[in-house]
Amino acid sequence: MLADFINSAAVMNWLTSSPSQKLGLLILRVSLAGLIFWWGLVKGLNTGTGVNVSNAYYGGVFSTEVLLIVFGWAQVALAILVAIGLFRTITLPIMFVINAFVATAVWYSILDPFWLFASGEKPPTHNALFYPSLIVAAGCWVIMAFRDSDTYALDAKRG
Repeated sequence: MLADFINSAAVMNWLTSSPSQKLGLLILRVSLAGLIFWWGLVKGLNTGTGVNVSNAYYGGVFSTEVLLIVFGWAQVALAILVAIGLFRTITLPIMFVINAFVATAVWYSILDPFWLFASGEKPPTHNALFYPSLIVAAGCWVIMAFRDSDTYALDAKRG
C-alpha cells in the first residue's frame, strides 16, 4: 500500500519536479554543513575530542591545541557559509576537501567496515561507523556538481 502511494504518478511527478530537486539540494547542503558545524564545535570548544581524533586517525598532525581551536572555529564559519549558500565557489570545494581527507584517513573502514576480509586482529581505530565518510564526501561532490541547480542559496539570489 505504501509502495503504491510512493510509486503513484502524482508522487513521482513531484519528486522529479524542479522544486523537489531544489529542496533536495537545499537539504543536502544544510545537512552537510551541519556535520562540519558540529565537528568544528568539537574542535573549537577544545573538548579534548579533537586531539584524541587527531592522534588516532591523522597521526597527531593536528594535535596542537591552538591549531585545533583555530581550525574548529574556521570550520564553524565555513559551515554557516555553506548552510546559507554564500561564496559557494569557494566554500563547497573546501568542504569537499575536508570530507575527502577524512574519508581517506579511514579508507580501511570504508573498504571493509566489518573487518570481514582483512587479515589479522582488528585495529582499535577500525569502526564501521566511518563508512558514511564516503557518503558524505560523495554528497559534497554532488552539491558542487549541481551548484547551478541549487537555487535556494544566497549566492543564487545575489546573482
